Amino acid sequence: MSHDESAVGPDGDDLVAETASLLETFGLTSYEAKCFVALVRIGHGTAREIAEVADVPRPRVYDSVESLADRGLADVQDAQPRRFRAPDPRDAVETIRREYGQRLDRLEGLLPRLQSPEPRDERAGVWVVEGDDAVSDRLAALAGDAGDELLVVVAVESLLTDEVRDALAEADERGVEITVGSPSPDVRDAVADAAPGASVVETWTWWDTHPIRAGEISSILMADGRELIVSSDLETDLPGVDRHSAVWTDDERAPLVGLMQPLLAEAIRSGSPAHESA
Repeated sequence: MSHDESAVGPDGDDLVAETASLLETFGLTSYEAKCFVALVRIGHGTAREIAEVADVPRPRVYDSVESLADRGLADVQDAQPRRFRAPDPRDAVETIRREYGQRLDRLEGLLPRLQSPEPRDERAGVWVVEGDDAVSDRLAALAGDAGDELLVVVAVESLLTDEVRDALAEADERGVEITVGSPSPDVRDAVADAAPGASVVETWTWWDTHPIRAGEISSILMADGRELIVSSDLETDLPGVDRHSAVWTDDERAPLVGLMQPLLAEAIRSGSPAHESA
């Protein structure tokens, strides 16, 4: 049985390609990633063996594996011919994790030092995010900022991701007053489970039907009367495929905040308690 047959199964080519591609995102060159994957597959070997498995020119194997060794991702045996050994996969992952953790720690220390001690005045701004993941991430982030009050309406189940539910649960634990309205029983049940202290109501203020039609508001969240996001469900040029787009602000001076605050509060609080509409 060859090295290639013993290391991977029927989907081996895809597995090898995906692993090498992922390693490149952590700063390895294409040759280094291919050599590392080959070395993990065969455990240990000579430059000729690594070159055959990795499909890398043999002269490039030496400098690639030496670079891997410098990063703690390969062992080199001073023999004739030279032999190379892969670390345990879990140890390799921890090595990469530690390296990038150190870099992130360093970046965390550097970035604040770049800020001006006297920040420029900034006009009240409204920003745009595109895509379901980006909208959900922003919902979760604003919910995570809340210290006193959260007013939320959500009509689309896909926007209520695990991250959004976790943010609502944590806000509930912090003692934030949470009021959530939705025409969707699934959304209301999920919120009630995640944040037992929240007031959950059925509301149809912005919606004529559920599921909602493309172009309608899909979610609104206001945190502490100053941070706001409003998303809508938009049609794409692909049949049957919609995506969410949102405007948001973290500046209470933005006119959108003053406009939406009384409307949102009235719309949600005029809804029927969830247990009455079940």
